[in-house]
Amino acid sequence: MNIEQFEAFVYVSMTENFSKAGEILYISQPSVSARIKTLENEIGYTLFNRNGKNVKLTKEGEKLLPYAKNILQNIQEGILAMQKTNSKTEGEISIATVLTVGNYIFPSLVNEFFQLYPSIKLVVQTGHSPNVLDMVLNHEVPLGICRSVSHPQIETIHLFDDEMVLAIYPEHPFYSRKTVTIQEVAIQPLFLFNRGSLDWALINNAFKSMSEKPNVIMEIDNIEMVQQMVKKQMGIALLPRFSIEEDIKANRLGIVKIEELPLLSRPLQLIYLKDSKIDGVLRIFVDFLIRKFSNLHVVEHKIG
Repeated sequence: MNIEQFEAFVYVSMTENFSKAGEILYISQPSVSARIKTLENEIGYTLFNRNGKNVKLTKEGEKLLPYAKNILQNIQEGILAMQKTNSKTEGEISIATVLTVGNYIFPSLVNEFFQLYPSIKLVVQTGHSPNVLDMVLNHEVPLGICRSVSHPQIETIHLFDDEMVLAIYPEHPFYSRKTVTIQEVAIQPLFLFNRGSLDWALINNAFKSMSEKPNVIMEIDNIEMVQQMVKKQMGIALLPRFSIEEDIKANRLGIVKIEELPLLSRPLQLIYLKDSKIDGVLRIFVDFLIRKFSNLHVVEHKIG
């Protein structure tokens, strides 16, 4: 076994695609397949179920993945220690991201990145998903983080699924419950994102599929404003889970499951142009993002 085999294994697991993993690693798809096959032969287990271009981890692959990530992380930390000693890691990186990530996830990630790479400067721009896509397509930034997009010039790497949850204030009668019905939610004063947004469509379509019409009292395009409205006990709201993590920790807000409603989640992706070269400090940042997003966990609201 060698590091290249574990590296291929980790990136295939993240991209669920041998070709995309090869592009990130700057090797051919057959080379990725060969590394995975050699690793499987050496450990004696099949690591992926292959279905055409897409692949999924087997049970054995899922068990191996956290250990493989730790191996790569330890090596990266060792290289970093040498680089910091010799002050070689420096440069500038531009990235565009959707507001949810920029406001609620990026601050802690950037802080950790600066601790590791103090000589790398980040230039971050925020906007909605179409804005982020346009900035990447127009070569304004080499990287973007946005909702799921499909474009012939764009390569994507799945980072995580941003779940929409029902946010409630502590004094609300739902707060002490584990679940509520969609009928109960439909008669509550509800805040929604502005008409025409992806979040608005996602939530309305979910209610429509259950033949219910929510009691929407206001549509807002600012997540922080919605949070403040809920905290002031003016109503409840379906919000991105990551946006209220700190409020959940501090018991300023809680979440409750809507029984009949399907899981509302929005995939977030790292995007870049197909002909772009991901190397140098940009490669360092991409590796950092993939590693950190793959390890992100959200605080659960414990009730009763």
